[in-house]
Amino acid sequence: MNMAIGMFRTDDGSVQVDYDGNDIPIPRSKYEKNGYKPAFDELPLEAEYWAAQEKAKTREAQNTMTVIK
Repeated sequence: MNMAIGMFRTDDGSVQVDYDGNDIPIPRSKYEKNGYKPAFDELPLEAEYWAAQEKAKTREAQNTMTVIK
């Protein structure tokens, strides 16, 4: 059984959770009650999460371009 994984926390205190490729928001209380990881306080804020995703995507594109050259 696959466990849900927290992606980021939102300004309203909910958590975006990935359930096998489907992500949905859930309240912090449910996230903590179900024991999902990482801990709520360790999750990045939504803006930080998306900035990191964009940075990773840019880095991957640069690595691909370097290999192709």
